[in-house]
Amino acid sequence: MQMPIVAQLADIAIAARQLLTDLRPHLQARPPVVLMVPTRPHFGRYWTWPADGRTSLRDAAFTLRTGAKMPAIGFGTWRLWAKDAYQPVRWALEVGYRHIDTAEGYANEAEIGRAILDSGVPRGEIFLATKASSVPKGLADISYASDIFTFQLAQLGTDYVDLYMMHTPPSDPQLLQQVWRIMESFYEQGRARALGVSNCDVRDLQQILEFATVPPAYVQNLFKIYKPGEQIPVEDVVAFAHRNHLVVVGYSVQTEWPHIMVPLQDPHLLTIASHVGRTPSQVLHRWTLQRGVGVIPKSAKRERILENSRLLDFELTDEMMRLLDGLATLSESGASEIKPLQEDVFGLARVSAESAPQVKPNSLGLEDPRDKGFPYAAIRDHLLGDPLALDPDMCRQTCLNEPRCAAWEVCAPISPEAGCGGCYLIGHISTPPMRIPGWHAAVERSPA
Repeated sequence: MQMPIVAQLADIAIAARQLLTDLRPHLQARPPVVLMVPTRPHFGRYWTWPADGRTSLRDAAFTLRTGAKMPAIGFGTWRLWAKDAYQPVRWALEVGYRHIDTAEGYANEAEIGRAILDSGVPRGEIFLATKASSVPKGLADISYASDIFTFQLAQLGTDYVDLYMMHTPPSDPQLLQQVWRIMESFYEQGRARALGVSNCDVRDLQQILEFATVPPAYVQNLFKIYKPGEQIPVEDVVAFAHRNHLVVVGYSVQTEWPHIMVPLQDPHLLTIASHVGRTPSQVLHRWTLQRGVGVIPKSAKRERILENSRLLDFELTDEMMRLLDGLATLSESGASEIKPLQEDVFGLARVSAESAPQVKPNSLGLEDPRDKGFPYAAIRDHLLGDPLALDPDMCRQTCLNEPRCAAWEVCAPISPEAGCGGCYLIGHISTPPMRIPGWHAAVERSPA
């Protein structure tokens, strides 16, 4: 039941809700379970941002591959249709936002352009990002792409944008390349100072990077506590983007779609928010920043716009970050698979392993994986995500639980100084492990 068909989704949701309703008295009668977050070596997994309350929104910035600075905290305008966008953008600029995100498809570029003009903030102080919506989505012929972009600039009241992105990559590889070539021409003309992609996966980025003369500098994807990076996660798009020097920005950080639990009501989040004395929304956006992902919160209310701007006067500890990371594992994992590929902070793999028959060593695997490892050149293009803080036994079990995992390796104890950040899961391997003292490695599945 990984991907239920739409016709059955309503029946499945009703049945699941009834099951939870029937279980509620039993669950409420049980005492709370206290889980201790296991300690682990600190190896710089999280990003550091100012927390002194004195740094401006303009100065807390990413550096794009073009060398341009992009404020990490921007103001989003999705669903601020037409005239509804003017006043919120004015408020955002008054509060101090200097990064405004819009799109052709939002139908609000004229109001945003007018708000920028009326604000009195110099154009050069604002990072303005917009998207090509109709052509990549097949709603307009590609021959109109240049005219549409020219019209967008006129609506925004500017002769350039700091970032121009595809709203959604076309599924047709030929159209994808054609649209990108046209976007490159805007870059070469100086009318788009950086290029990017929205709503993409790793495959889309790989295709673009293969043919692009001007590579993308930016990715904008759904990034929420339950789905950090993609709507249907397959491979960690954020980790891939960072490895390829692309800045990542997340949208809809606090939305519940497609889940039932509203993130702002999650008891784990509420507890952490109470502990740090901040609102749940502020904690979610700070968590996103410390994951190395920019944010573009949207609101039509001045008090919310101000609230979401106050992210640089507190920080979350590593333990808090790991607990929040773990909510995706609680949300996405099933009985036979732990998802996404990240630290299993709540120990779901251990619980699953204890309740299921133990997997016997694969005939391909090593009886003794100690002092074995793989040349990095053989695995670097096949890693299934960032390293996980796991011991050798749990690293192997995690690989066995993940159908895409062909092999694994980890050094023990974890030692960043030795070039090992934890457990590496490998999707394809054609090289047998070699002797490397202090490492553990094994091949568990035959190469595809």
